[in-house]
Amino acid sequence: MKINNPHTLTLLDSLNDAQKEAVQSTDGYIRVIAGAGSGKTKALSTRFAYLVNNIGIPPHNIMSVTFTNKAADVMRKRIRALIGDQDTSYINTFHGFCARMLREDIHTLNYPKNFIIMDTEDQKTMLKEIYTELNLTVKDFTYSCILDKISLFKFDMGYTRYTTKPEVSELKELLLNSTNPISRVIHSYLLLQRKNYFLDFDDLINFTLFIYQIHPDILQKWQNRLQYIQVDEFQDVNIRQYQLVSLLSEKHKNLFVVGDPDQTIYSWRGANIKYLIDFDRNFPHVKTIFMNTNYRSTPEILNVSNNLIKHNQVRLDKSLVPNKNNHTKVVYYHARNTIDEAKWIADK
Repeated sequence: MKINNPHTLTLLDSLNDAQKEAVQSTDGYIRVIAGAGSGKTKALSTRFAYLVNNIGIPPHNIMSVTFTNKAADVMRKRIRALIGDQDTSYINTFHGFCARMLREDIHTLNYPKNFIIMDTEDQKTMLKEIYTELNLTVKDFTYSCILDKISLFKFDMGYTRYTTKPEVSELKELLLNSTNPISRVIHSYLLLQRKNYFLDFDDLINFTLFIYQIHPDILQKWQNRLQYIQVDEFQDVNIRQYQLVSLLSEKHKNLFVVGDPDQTIYSWRGANIKYLIDFDRNFPHVKTIFMNTNYRSTPEILNVSNNLIKHNQVRLDKSLVPNKNNHTKVVYYHARNTIDEAKWIADK
C-alpha cells in the first residue's frame, strides 16, 4: 500500500530506493536481505513510522522485535523521534515481548502476574540451595554445566504441562523416583521455580507458546491486536522464535523480516539460517527486497569482504555496493597464532 503526500515525502527523502521500497511494502509476507552497514535499522524505524503516520495504524497494533535490549532501545528512540511520544510497548526483544504477554495472561497457568524473572545469578543462587539439599557440590557438576542441561531439557517444552497442576504431584513423583543426580537437580529446579513463581528466560517464550496452544482464544486476542509484525536479525531466530511470529501473524498475514544469511552468529544457541533462506517456501506470495548499499566501509574493504563471503555455501547471492569513496588498500597479514596476531594489530 502506498500513499503519496507531503508528509510521506519528508519521511522518505533520506532513504535510498531499496530502503523506500522496504518502508512502503506494508502488507503481506516480506523478506528484506540487508547487507552489513546497509541502514536496516533506519529502514525498520521508518517503516514503523510510515505505518503509523501514513497508513494510520495505531502503534500498539505493531510488534517490532530484535535480539538485544540495546538494539530495541535504539529502535524505540528512533521511532519516537518520528512519531512522537506514543505507545511503543511492543518494540522489544523476543523475551521482552513474551514477558509483557505473560504479565497479562499467565494467570491461565495459575501463576500470579507479579511472577519473578530470574537472571543467571538468580539461577545459580537457586542451584546452590538445591545442591545443599541433594548433598552435591560444584565438584560434581558446575552451575554452568547444569544450567546448560536445564536449558536443553526445556527445549523439548514438554515440561510446561507441569505448570497446569497447582500441586505439581507428577513432578514430585519424578523427583522421588529418579536416581540420576542430574535429573534430580532438574526436577528440583522445576519444583522450586513453581513454588516461588520464578521464570527463567527459556520459560518466557515456552510459557507463551504453551498458553497459545491450550488457550486458542488468547492466541486469537493477540493475533487481533498485532496487525503488523516486523523482525530484525531474522537470520538468528531459533525454532521457538520462528513459531512465535508465525503464529502471531497468521490472521493478518503481515510479517516483515530483515536479515542477512552472511551475518548469522547464533547457531550455537539454536539459530537456524534456513528460516530466512526458505522464507519464500514457508509463506505464500513472499516479496524479497535486497538492500545492498553499504554506508559503513570503504570500497577496498567491501571488495575483500565480497570475495570472501561468496564462498559461504548457505546464502542468498548478493554483493555489497560501497557508498564511500576509495581509501587506503586493505592489508593482509597471516599470523602464526592469536598472540602474534594481537601484537601485530597493536603495533599497527
